[in-house]
Amino acid sequence: MKSNGGLTLIELVLVISIVALLVMAVGLTGGIRENAKVHSAAESVKALRTAAESYIAAGSMTYTGITVDGLKTSGFLPGSFTATGTNPWGGNYAIAPNTDANKVDISMTSVSASAAARLSALFANSAASTSYASEIWTATF
Repeated sequence: MKSNGGLTLIELVLVISIVALLVMAVGLTGGIRENAKVHSAAESVKALRTAAESYIAAGSMTYTGITVDGLKTSGFLPGSFTATGTNPWGGNYAIAPNTDANKVDISMTSVSASAAARLSALFANSAASTSYASEIWTATF
C-alpha cells in the first residue's frame, strides 16, 4: 500500500472548523474588552457625579467653579484620581458647570461612536441628557 500524504476530506473539514472557531474566539474577546471599557468609564462617571453632588451638599449653591482638582482638594475625589489620559480609550475626563449652573457636565474624550451609544444607554434614566460629537461624550446631571 502506498501513502500519498494528502489530507482526507474529514481532516480538511476538521482543520477548517478549528480555524473558524479560533477566528470567532478572537472576535468575541474584542467585544468583551470594549464592554469592560464602557463599564469602567461608567463607574468613573458615577464617581465624578457623586463627587459633584457632594460638592453641592457641602454648601455650594451651584456648580460654578467645579473642577476635578477642586474635587480632589476638597476630598470628594481620591487624590489618586487622574483626569488626563486615563479614561479607558486613553482620553481625558472633565467636569464643568453646565450653561445652567444648577447642572454639571461630565465628559470624556477619545470615545468611539459605539461606546458613546452604549454609555448614553447606561445613563438614559439618570442623566438629564447625553451628547456625542467629535469623539467627546458628555452627560449632564
